Amino acid sequence: MPPSPSIPSPQPYDVVVVGAGAAGLSAAVLLGRSKRRILVLSLPTRRNSPAEAVRNVPFAHGMSPAEVYAKMEADAASYGVRFLWDEAVSARFSDDDEYVVVETGASGPVTARRLLLAAGTVNELPPWLPDGVWGKTVFDCPYCHTYEHSGKHFVSLGAGEEALKHSLLCRPYAKGLTTLVRDPAAAESGLADRLREHGCEVLVDTVGKAERLPSGELALTTEAGRTITTGVVVLDFVIRPNQRLPRSLGLELNAHGYPRATLFGQTSHRLVYSAGNAPGSPYFMWTGAACSGINAARKISEDMALE
Repeated sequence: MPPSPSIPSPQPYDVVVVGAGAAGLSAAVLLGRSKRRILVLSLPTRRNSPAEAVRNVPFAHGMSPAEVYAKMEADAASYGVRFLWDEAVSARFSDDDEYVVVETGASGPVTARRLLLAAGTVNELPPWLPDGVWGKTVFDCPYCHTYEHSGKHFVSLGAGEEALKHSLLCRPYAKGLTTLVRDPAAAESGLADRLREHGCEVLVDTVGKAERLPSGELALTTEAGRTITTGVVVLDFVIRPNQRLPRSLGLELNAHGYPRATLFGQTSHRLVYSAGNAPGSPYFMWTGAACSGINAARKISEDMALE
C-alpha cells in the first residue's frame, strides 16, 4: 500500500473517500483522473482481506485480495491520489455548510468539499469462530468460495429462510449437507422439504462452540449437544451497516440502516455520497460495489464541475 502522509495535505481536498475497498478505490481512480485533489482514508484491512482469493471478478479471478488492492492503490496513486491509513471516527459539516470535516483516529481532522462513504458495511462474526477460518472454510457468500470446497461436508447456519437458500445453492458442491436454523417455522417450510428430498438434514439448532481440527475440518458443538464435523460452514448475512459517519452527519437512513442514496450515490445531504454495499444492498458483490463507486465518482465530478 502507498505510504500515508504524516500530515494529510493539501487541504481542503476536493473529495475524501472513506474506505479503500472495491468501491472506494474504483472511485478514487476516476476522481484522480478527473484532476481532483483526493484523499482515501481507510484502515488497511478490508472485509475480504482474509480470503485466499477473489472470485467472479473479471481479470482478477483467482488473485489474492492483497494483490488486487495493491494494484488499485498504485493506479490511484499514479493520478495523485493520497492515502491516509487511519480510522474515520466522526464527521461534521463546516459552519457555512460548504465543507465536510472528518475526524481521524490519530492524524487529526481532514476537510473536503465532498465526502464519499465507501465503507458502509462491517462484519459481525459469531463469537465461537476459531481464529484463521473466516474467509477460508467459513464464509457467507455461496458464490465466492464454494467451488474450491467441492466434495466436502457443508453446514449452513442462520436464522431461517436465508440459511435454507444458502443450502440449496451449496448443494451441488457438497458431499453432505446439514442446515441449522433458529426459526422452527423455517424447518417446516417448503424450502426445508426440498432439501430433505435431496437427503439433506435440516435441524432447529445453532452452534455454541467450534474447534479447528488438525485435518482442517471444524468440529461444531450445537446448543442441543450435537457434534457435527464439517469441512465448510456457510453463515447467513453477517454484514451490518457501519452507521458511525452517517449518524454523526445526520443522514437519512433506509430500512436496512444504510444511507438513503440514489443510483448515483447521492444521499440526503448534497456534500455526501455513498457507494459500495451500502446503497446496493447485500446483493451487491465485489464488481457491483466497484461499479457503484464509479457511478458516485462520476456524479461527484459532474456536480463539482457545474458549481
